[in-house]
Amino acid sequence: MNICFLPRITFDPQTGKLAFPWLRPHLGKRPPFAPNHGGAPWLEPFRVREDGTRSTEQAKPGEQGPWSLCPENSPRKFFTIHSITLPITLKPATEKTAAVVDPIGMIYVLHEEEAEVRKNPKKQLPLVIRGNVYDCVDVIFKNEIPDDARTGWSNKINLHPHFFQFDTSASDGPTIGFSYDMSLRAFTMLKDPEPTKGMPLPANTVLTADSNAGARSITLADTSKFHVNTELGVGMDDPKFFEVVRIKSINGKTVTFDAPLKYGHKKNDIASVEFIRERWYVDSDLGTIYWHDHVFGTDTWGHGLFSAFITEPPRSTYHDPVTGKEIRSGPIADIHTLEPVSAHIRGSFREVMMHIMDSNARSAELITTDNPQAKMNAVTVDGPPSHQFPAKINKSAMWFLNGGEATTGSGYGMRVEPLSVRLANNPDPSKLFISGIHGDPGTPLLRAYLGDPIMVRALVGSANEVHTWHVTGHWFPMERYGKDAMPRSTIHLVIGERYDPAIPAAGGPQKQAGDYLYYSGRASHFAEGSWGIFRVFDELQSDLKPLPSREQIQKSAPSVCPAESPVKTFNVSAIDQQIRYHEGAPGVMEVDLERKMVFGNEQGKMYVLDGDRGRVKAGELKPSPLTLHVNVGDCVKINLKNEMARERAGFHVDMMAFNPKDSFGANVGNNPGDQTVGPGESKTYTYYAHPEYGELAALIQDWGNVVENPRNGLFGSIIVGPKGSRYRDPVSGDDITMKSSWRADVLVDRALPGNESRKNYRDFSLMFQDEDNIVGVSFMPYIQQVAGITAVNYRSEPTAWRMEKGCDVSEIFSCVKAGDTPSTPLLQAHVGDSVAVHVLGAFSEQVQLFTIDGHEWPHEPYMQGADQVSTMEFGGSEVINAYLTGGAGGPNKIVGDYLWKNQRPAFANAGQWGLFKVLPVDDQRIKPLMPQVPPTRTAEQPSGKAKASPTSLKNKK
Repeated sequence: MNICFLPRITFDPQTGKLAFPWLRPHLGKRPPFAPNHGGAPWLEPFRVREDGTRSTEQAKPGEQGPWSLCPENSPRKFFTIHSITLPITLKPATEKTAAVVDPIGMIYVLHEEEAEVRKNPKKQLPLVIRGNVYDCVDVIFKNEIPDDARTGWSNKINLHPHFFQFDTSASDGPTIGFSYDMSLRAFTMLKDPEPTKGMPLPANTVLTADSNAGARSITLADTSKFHVNTELGVGMDDPKFFEVVRIKSINGKTVTFDAPLKYGHKKNDIASVEFIRERWYVDSDLGTIYWHDHVFGTDTWGHGLFSAFITEPPRSTYHDPVTGKEIRSGPIADIHTLEPVSAHIRGSFREVMMHIMDSNARSAELITTDNPQAKMNAVTVDGPPSHQFPAKINKSAMWFLNGGEATTGSGYGMRVEPLSVRLANNPDPSKLFISGIHGDPGTPLLRAYLGDPIMVRALVGSANEVHTWHVTGHWFPMERYGKDAMPRSTIHLVIGERYDPAIPAAGGPQKQAGDYLYYSGRASHFAEGSWGIFRVFDELQSDLKPLPSREQIQKSAPSVCPAESPVKTFNVSAIDQQIRYHEGAPGVMEVDLERKMVFGNEQGKMYVLDGDRGRVKAGELKPSPLTLHVNVGDCVKINLKNEMARERAGFHVDMMAFNPKDSFGANVGNNPGDQTVGPGESKTYTYYAHPEYGELAALIQDWGNVVENPRNGLFGSIIVGPKGSRYRDPVSGDDITMKSSWRADVLVDRALPGNESRKNYRDFSLMFQDEDNIVGVSFMPYIQQVAGITAVNYRSEPTAWRMEKGCDVSEIFSCVKAGDTPSTPLLQAHVGDSVAVHVLGAFSEQVQLFTIDGHEWPHEPYMQGADQVSTMEFGGSEVINAYLTGGAGGPNKIVGDYLWKNQRPAFANAGQWGLFKVLPVDDQRIKPLMPQVPPTRTAEQPSGKAKASPTSLKNKK
């Protein structure tokens, strides 16, 4: 070899370490593997055996001194990981439906568990491994997924982690810049499946004779691709006796090593260079860490080639919840620890990995509304090359979803429980979630005892869309270690993003055993089968070990409401009511590709107070979603009567305490009885505005037919205000404490302890709905306009209609040719008034963005120094509680008209926008809040230093 072509090696003069980078660019060529196939060749270049010779193993923690990736004496964990392919059943066949199967499913597995995974379909799941804070994690990675036509006979797989500390030159996965090769060909390919195409066969061969431990040489079938100093993996497919040896010499078919073999190897064992090592250091509580393939990722992710590493507290151990034995992997585990894992959880806890995915064509479903192919009774449609749909796919149960030809396909951990499949077996939507009829869903089933702390590890592994994940009957802080973080029950997240919802206690704040639901708030994904059950026991189970220090099983509270709670009773009817989202616009307006915006819903449905029913039916009262106002500590009784002609009805409320066996409002899992009511029937539901939840907005939804009724309007909200408050109509001044109104003045009782410094405030509730499946996604031609129903509080103000009335584009939000104000909710406040705006994703197919121009609010309203935001993302079942900083007019107290809107332009154009009028203090259009606010300030009269004052909030302890 001509040494003139070798790279010049330079060193750091202070440490003696190799300077980085020192390789030459390798564009168009396969770069070399790292020296020793090691995971940290730049940070840890020296590896020495006890006899002083160069080792073929990873460096010991601290071996490089203070610059070592892993500090000296770091605890070590070892994983040998393979990428494999096999058919994966996402949903088994039922009596009336075929199985949902990915014939080329792809997952990572621990090599030691591969045989069991291949044999047991229940274990064919994305890999989940764990390590503790301060662990040094050593990984050996090998690939078993061979070349095929899909990959141009050139398949490679790698392992790309996020978030760890690691040496980017060899533990990053993607081979970029001056990095060593970290992408692997299949070591199992011993013959080239297509010799004339793609990449050449890698350096794989087999032993031609048995070898013994201690031997210094072996005989191989082919040595042509090896050379002296090659580091060779021997026993590549042996989960116990794989080892790495360095070639000292080659003589024909005999290879001699620089050190004896540690293990014996059998004839036909595979020897190959197709392996890498990675080294990760867990320097802090990193939560859930995403790792995945980064070669053909947009294809392989949809087949399951994504995984997770979960960081646990120092010195934790991980146990099977059924047997109590320690485990090496798995999505569900009991974590035994004495350390904190959130502001509200210290000590052992239950854990479930929630691998959220989309772009899985096997679980996709046909869309029928405005889909030309649906008119031809298509059973499938064409997908992009990396996401070919199977020969037959189910029709979405949510027939009204608008746009494109099919949903994208979703699931939790390569499992789905499609509503279409369950309806095929039993068409009653009120029985969709009953385990006695359909069995438990195949998605992760988390079981816990009452009061057990729960860690949900939510991670999107694939690939293109924004998701929401929602849990019923429980709460978690968005800021895991923030003791004053606001309670929430929904998160939104996208590819590579993770949240770690830390649920303080199974059974919710009021400790009620029973079956609860978790689900995707995105309509199409929920319908595809992205939902599951969270089962809470208050009696010892033979197949569920108690957590350490929790051996005494708690009993459910005898009642949801404490005896001393004030009781508010509301008589509510569920009715059929045609809804007009805009009186002036036609029932439908065509947009693009034969799709239509919808402004009239003949199948509309509403919850109404009995006192309002007659006026709504007579057209005297403009329809608006039911919005009730209660106080922290109130016991709320809902006497529901179903006056719909055909549908069963229920009444489900999130973010309030309830007994799932009595007042879930849905028939779920093993909960007893029927919690829905048929036409003409009545039922009483009980909820408690628990102080642990505090002041917030709680979403109401029907689950008698959750497939259609919430889309058709059967939703609402309960707004929980300060203890002892009264509620007033801001225009008439009437007391509306026991009425329904999306707007209210909250009159705080300052005589109550804790309320002494509280101010009265304006309160508004905006309930958003949308159902366009395709706008903003990868579909050609790109869609410009939104179709279907797009509304806020049953109202919409499409800009296209305003333009038809003569409004120019430049004046679209101010033009009076279309009326003095838009038909959407008009928010009004006097300048300086304290204001709370609650935004609820009442029914949603996509994730949206809410903004109020000229105003901002704290992202975490109870936390001092929280980020101020002027736009927030939200999706289906998600709630924003925006307490405006500085009140109406912002910190500078500026009078004028402002826009509230969906910040996504297509949805704003479809009608999701309105006005926020900030009026002078003496304006008579609304009643003044007492006490009076300071006088009006304008931009020419600066107010001095701005001060954030979330005056509508209680002081959380």
